[in-house]
Amino acid sequence: MCALCSQAHDQMCMAKRWSGLLSGFKFLGKKRKIMKFLKRVLLALGLMSAVTVAHAETADQFVKQMSDNVVAALRANPGLKSGNAGAVGTYVDGNIMPHVNFRSMISRVVGPAWNSASAAEQNELMSESRRYLTRTYAGSLKGAAVNSIDVYPASGNEVRTRINTSNGAKMVTYRLENNGGWKVNDLSVAGVWLVQSYAGQFRPVVAKGGVPGLISYLKSKR
Repeated sequence: MCALCSQAHDQMCMAKRWSGLLSGFKFLGKKRKIMKFLKRVLLALGLMSAVTVAHAETADQFVKQMSDNVVAALRANPGLKSGNAGAVGTYVDGNIMPHVNFRSMISRVVGPAWNSASAAEQNELMSESRRYLTRTYAGSLKGAAVNSIDVYPASGNEVRTRINTSNGAKMVTYRLENNGGWKVNDLSVAGVWLVQSYAGQFRPVVAKGGVPGLISYLKSKR
């Protein structure tokens, strides 16, 4: 076994992407279907988390290690399954954030306006996204029952998985990058990529008010 390592990064904005999915998926129709889809996305995010992970040589090894560890965490921590806000906040900060390149993702969602935003505005945008993620993730974990995760061999920088739950199977594809360590930079559920979906949701807001306008928009969703 390789030495265990822990990685940490300031990455929080995927939460907003999840919010954008709700609005972007008008074709899903009923609100109940949209919320069901969101829960799948958030669960998929959680399956990429772990406090410590053995060094992974390949993308699919990385996903496998993350998946095995989070299944164990969900079974061992009643606070996560009940959606306790404190437990979820700790879980998100310590386990989800280190393994997702949120800064890269939100910059692609926002587009050119990201580069013209000040460092303070970028950080505030990420902070607001983290708050939203924690609140939404708390609700999505209630009653979550993950039995197992099947991880398929990587195809380039993408890894397909099958999440087996008490409510059926969920097909999720992770798009990864490796710059000194594997990280998720996009996620697909049912063939829908999050960055593209959130760009469609939030760029009109950015076009009207820039990054400050998007920050205000997210604050209004608290």
